[in-house]
Parts: sequence; structure tokens; C-alpha cells
Amino acid sequence: MKTDSKTGRHLEDVRNLLKGLTVANAPCDENIPPADSLLYFIDLACPENSRFSSNFTQMLGYDISDFIAPAADWWMPLVHPDDIGNLTSLATLPAELWGKTLTQRFRIQHENGEWLDVIDQAMKVPVAQNGGGVIVGTLRNPSIYRKISGVLQESNRRSRHLLETIPDGVMVYDARGKVVHSNVAAQKMLGLNAEQLFGLEAADNRWQAVDQYGQPLKPDDFPAVRALRGGEPVSGVVMGVKRGDDTRIWLRLNVQPLFAPDTGQSDGAVVSFANVSDLKNAESAIAERESLYRQMFDHSPAVKLLIDPRTGRIVDANRAACDFYGYDHVDLCGMVIAQINVSEGDAVAKSVREIVRKGAESYSFRHRLASGVIRDVRVHAGRIVLNGREYINSIVFDVTERNEYERRLIKANRQLQLERQRLDEIVRATNAGTWEWNIRTGEIRVNERWAEIGGYRLEELTPFGVDQWTSLCHRDDLDKIHALLNRHFDHETDHFDCEYRIKHKNGGWVWVLDRGKVFEWSDDGKPLRLSGTHSDVTLSKELEQRMRHMALSDPLTGLANRRRFEEYLSTAIAQCRAGGRHVILLLFDIDQFKMVNDTFGHPAGDALLVNVAERIRKQFRESDFIARLGGDEFAVLLTNVEDVAIAQKAAMRVIEETARPIKVEGQEIRVGVSIGISAGCEAVLPKTLYQCADRALYQAKEAGRNTFRVCKVREVD
Repeated sequence: MKTDSKTGRHLEDVRNLLKGLTVANAPCDENIPPADSLLYFIDLACPENSRFSSNFTQMLGYDISDFIAPAADWWMPLVHPDDIGNLTSLATLPAELWGKTLTQRFRIQHENGEWLDVIDQAMKVPVAQNGGGVIVGTLRNPSIYRKISGVLQESNRRSRHLLETIPDGVMVYDARGKVVHSNVAAQKMLGLNAEQLFGLEAADNRWQAVDQYGQPLKPDDFPAVRALRGGEPVSGVVMGVKRGDDTRIWLRLNVQPLFAPDTGQSDGAVVSFANVSDLKNAESAIAERESLYRQMFDHSPAVKLLIDPRTGRIVDANRAACDFYGYDHVDLCGMVIAQINVSEGDAVAKSVREIVRKGAESYSFRHRLASGVIRDVRVHAGRIVLNGREYINSIVFDVTERNEYERRLIKANRQLQLERQRLDEIVRATNAGTWEWNIRTGEIRVNERWAEIGGYRLEELTPFGVDQWTSLCHRDDLDKIHALLNRHFDHETDHFDCEYRIKHKNGGWVWVLDRGKVFEWSDDGKPLRLSGTHSDVTLSKELEQRMRHMALSDPLTGLANRRRFEEYLSTAIAQCRAGGRHVILLLFDIDQFKMVNDTFGHPAGDALLVNVAERIRKQFRESDFIARLGGDEFAVLLTNVEDVAIAQKAAMRVIEETARPIKVEGQEIRVGVSIGISAGCEAVLPKTLYQCADRALYQAKEAGRNTFRVCKVREVD
């Protein structure tokens, strides 16, 4: 960015500041802002040139025309009354803070009356052309991230569970026709593990695929290739492939193409398949030996019926048919086919005519058994001649379970497609990174958002493993990370949840929240694969630290308050016990402070307290602990001190420094300070040390004030 030290940045460069003020991963193009982040540009010299991003109404509910000439603090009329007093006005921002980002959190009222908890990041910038400066900033509503986090975990769990529980094999191909996922059933069926299947092309030569007639399958004829190329589902394809152990199995495949929801372009395909080797082998055997086994009717384990095409009467049935239908041979052979076939209309008569005309055909019907149960059957029928008469020889296969599997698989494919679409949408909406850790190999796969949080491009983190990840983690956080991981690996917790720091590419530290869960375990309960999300929580951590500092600090002097003093006193004594040295407590009380308040007023008294606090601070080391306990009472803790004389010298310096005149609101004020000193180590209690110093302070006041006294701990004990 070009800069003029006298007149400020050029106007054409100001817009580039928007990129630095947007939330992580938010687009900088104001024409496509995220639903939770509002971008704004306020021209203080020419308000009519101010601009808001197009999602203004979507986020706040107001019409953008309500803010045609917005001021520096355009949002102030919408701020919750309880928050106004805590906000810094950009209109009156001191010049030394121009060009620096101001982050504020407050509540703002939506047009529907709802109060939104928002984070505002803005920068006031001088501009040469108009001399009045501009304000660029973002107004962000972070609530969407918390809402989506739980949905993401539940969606991911359900999708994984669905894939791993269906009995049929499932493989997911990307748009290039390469395997990106396979379930356990597919791996067992094909004799290959997930790593061996990953990346294989649909028409890979290792399959040595053949069609249902045993002819080599051309690459363009593979079902997955057809679905990817044509964008249409492919169903019921039977093909033979070589397993990992070089044995051939026969599969019946269904392929469902996938499409990217935002573009509608082909995005991959889901292939589901069942092992039909037994059925295929039986059909092949029958086809090859039909002339030989036709006369061996009764010895076939397959259900066979011999039907008179003119009357539809069952002329003969083998033992398998009697067992299947539940009738004895005499009763079954006295029936007509329409008595067991529940098809409506003339479907049976029509199929008979087709068989007679074509010589052979296959049909799917529903047959009723003697028990009343209805089963799905696949009938392979052919015309034969016995003793000069035509008959229909039917081989009946019970495919009820197979059809149910296919119906379930179609439903599962549909659900899988919807779940994948939902998962992709959720991941994009959360603005979170994703990661997957192969614990056996140490490889970690991350997405572009994960890399972006650390200031990197994805290619800069490829390949990426556990060692590289560990090197990015803050060393003070590693013990906590490993402890939480081990608790999850040992089944003590349901998931891994940890906040820690990673090194940004620019050298700074970014706070992140990692949430993950093991989704693949070994047979002996060891973790194999862990996946999860990775979110930037730096802003919330900084807010948390600021809030803690405010809770433990005196708002007037900036010193520690009584609560922080009590915490530190216990810690200091514990360290004294460990080191065998002294901890010394000095209590200060300003002499005649009430008279100053009564004479000059409380504002003057506050100014006096700030001045005295600064004078006390200058007489001690940076490592010494200084606190305002309330009113005009101050305390100083010295640790690892060998001799109480050091505290006495410091007390004299404070007395001398405080005795100098103090100018407050044009008035010259003289005050003194009384000091009580106590020293202890080993088994001294915090309460005892404080009471001892308080006794010494009382003695100093009794001695005429503006002096100090030392009280030994045993005098109180």
C-alpha cells in the first residue's frame, strides 16, 4: 500500500483495508458477503459515498436506505443501552489510534426486536483527498458457528454409521473416476483394504473385469464410467472382477451419480454392489448344461416347474419346488400357475405367449406360498419339447432378500447423497477447517481452510504429518494436547476437545479449537483413524483474557485488585516455602486522604490516588507485586527476599516521594503515607502475614503518621 506521511493513505488503497478487517475466511468481495459478516465503508467527509455490503438487510433487518448518510458510529442508535457506556466512539478517536484496528463487542437490535451479540472491528484512516478520513470495518454475528458445530458432528457420525452398517459393498468415486472412500463390506468382498482401494480408477486393469457373458469389459462400459460420463444412474449390471487374492467373483452393481450442489456439475458417483457369485455360477452352469440337465429335473436343487402353455397348468414340479411352495407333489401339479402368481391382469398369460414366441425369457413375479406368505421371485423360463408337445420349463429363484437389499441400498444411496450434500454445506458454512489423521502412518489430511487459519496455502502443507503439526503447536500446550488425546484413545472421553495455539506463518500465535473423534478402531481397541474440525478462536480467547484482566484489576489505577492480591499472596508464600527465602508484605495508607476528598471533592481524590499509585510503582521492581486493596489502601509483595532491610529502604523511598507536593486540578496538595511491614516464610499463613502488616500500619499511624513500622509474624501468632 502506498503511504504519504503527511496526508495519509490514498483513497484508492483504502478499500484494500477491508481484507484485513474481515473475519477469518470471509470473502472480501462486498458483493458476496457471508450471512454472518457485514462489511462497511464510511466516508466522513462525504457520507453519501459510504457503502454497506449487500447483506445489510439480511443480517440486521433494516433497509439500507435508512443509512444514506451514516456517521462514524452509525450503529450507535441500535446499541443496547447497557453497552453504550463501554464503547469507544470512532468520531472522537485520538489521532495516535488512527490506522489501528479497534475491536468492540456489544449488543445491537435487529429490526424484529431481537438483540444480536456482535463483534465490531473498525479502523479510522486519514485520506489525502478529503482530509476527513474514512472508516472501514466489519460487523460480525458469531452465533452461527456455535449452532452448526453440533450439527456437523451429528451429521458426520450418522453418515459414517450408515456406510458401515449396510451389508452391501459401497465405494465412492470422485469426478475423475477414482475411489475416495470404501466401506468395510466392500473391502472384505474385494479382498483389498481401504488404502489399496483408495485412488483406484473405475476401469483399472487390476480388476480384469468381464461382462455377464465372460467377455472382457471395455473401459467405457464400466458402470461407474457410464454414470460419470452420462450423469444418469446405472442399475443391475452383473460383472466379474478379480479379488485381491486373484480369485474371480461376480457382482451385481448399482451406480448413482453425484452432483455438486452449487454448480450442478458431475462431482462423483456412489457404487453399491452385492456378491452374486453363487447365483451367477448357478445360472452359468444351467446355461452350459441345459440340454444335459433338462432330463435330470428332479435332481436339481433349483425350484423348477413344467407348465402347459395352453392351459397354464403345472404339469410337473421337482422336490425343491414342493419344498419352496409348501405343497406336496400331487397338489402342486393339480394347480394352474395363476393360483401361485399374484400378478394383476393378463401378465402371466402375456409372459407365456412371449416365451412361446421367443423361446426363452426371464421375468420378475410375486408368488404366494401355501402359508399365504408372498415372495419375490425371478423366473427364467424356456420352451422345450417333450414327446412332441410344447412345455415351458421354469426355473424359479427366490430373490426376496436380494430385492430388499437393493431397495435398502437405493434408499441408502439417496440418503448418502443427501447427507454428503448437507455435510459439504455445513463445513462451508462453519468456516472451520477439517482434518483426518491416519494414526498408523502419521499422515494428516487437512483442507484449505485449515491451512488458511495458519496463514498457509494448502500446497505448502502437502505432504503433512503429525511431526509437522506438532512443530506448529505451542510447546506450552503440547502436554495438554497429548493428555486429552490419550484420554480419548483410552476410551475415557467420547471425543477429543482442545484449545491450543499454533504458529502463524507471520510468526504470531493463533488460538484454535480442535474437536475430533476416532472413527476407526482396531480389533484390540486401538485408534486407527481420527478426524475432526479446526476453528480459529483467537478473538474469543483475547476477549476472555481481557475480561479476566478486568476482573482482577483496579479500574482507577490499573493495579491489581484485592481479589488478585489474595490469590497472589497464597502463591507467593507457597514459593517461599519451596525456596526457603522471605516474602515481605508492605501495606500503605495515605495520611489525611479523607480531608482531601472533603476539601477538593472526589474527582480530586481519585486523581490523587492515581498519582500516589504511580509514585509507589516507580519505587519497586517490575517483578514486585503492587495492588490497590480499596479506598486509599495499597499493598506491595516482595518475594525471594533475603533481608527485611530491603523493604525498609523501599518504604523510606515511598515516604520521601509521596511527601513531594502533588498538583491536582490546579491545587497543590501535600499528603503523607503510613506503611506497615511484615515478613515471613515457611509455615506462615496468608491471613497471619496480612494481620502482622496491618498491626505495623496501625503502629505507624500511632507514631505520628508518614513513617513505617515493622511487625514480626510471631508477635501476632
